[in-house]
Amino acid sequence: MRILWSAFVCLLSASHVFADETHIAEARQSLKNYGLSHCILKHFKEKSELEADIGRSAGAYSFMGNGMHTVVQDEDTLKVTHDPYMNTRIYVFNAYDNTSSVSKYTDKKLVMHGCLNVYNSPAFDAFIKTQDQFITE
Repeated sequence: MRILWSAFVCLLSASHVFADETHIAEARQSLKNYGLSHCILKHFKEKSELEADIGRSAGAYSFMGNGMHTVVQDEDTLKVTHDPYMNTRIYVFNAYDNTSSVSKYTDKKLVMHGCLNVYNSPAFDAFIKTQDQFITE
């Protein structure tokens, strides 16, 4: 009976670990999507239906939307001490600026191409993992 009970406890523990890993993976993907939305949004200056849609998408991935990361504030002053969303915006904007995504057909940077290069980079994945401690339960 003890062996059966021990096996049951081990099985429950393993499923909890798997659920945690799934939650972390979903949170990482959500923060990456937030970064991609803002990377694209920042570089289009003209008002358009596409810009409005991307802006709403960025909001949906944010802390006030369905975001899965916590913005940390000092309890006394309410000053933000860590904002994974702001840090992600800063990261993607800097990474985009350092990405070469020009075309032989134009002298302008290709926004979507540059943002996808940032989004799919191992460096962005590594940055996203640095925000894991702020994933909400």
